[in-house]
Amino acid sequence: MNLTEEQKKGQEAFFRIISEAWENEDFKKYLIEHPEEALEKFFGKKTPMGKKIKVTDQSDPDYLYINIPVKPQRMKKEEEIKSTEESNNRVITDYKGLYNSLQKINKRQE
Repeated sequence: MNLTEEQKKGQEAFFRIISEAWENEDFKKYLIEHPEEALEKFFGKKTPMGKKIKVTDQSDPDYLYINIPVKPQRMKKEEEIKSTEESNNRVITDYKGLYNSLQKINKRQE
């Protein structure tokens, strides 16, 4: 699965945030307590997602953390067509692509 340029940028931003949190304990604490503000300061601009952000510290190596994402909704054919027209303002998550990407990352680390 090849990532789109937008997905690559999102992945790169995500990895930058994680790296900074690993290296900078003050940033990590601020990110957990005030995620929108922390990200706006980190990137120097307002985050474009239009959603609330929830950050949890999952760095304790004694635990296996599982994040349950939003369940994708099935759409009727006519809703899919309308949705495609409105997709400029929507985020569609490619779970299969995400899973494949994570598998590739895991294989490289072995």
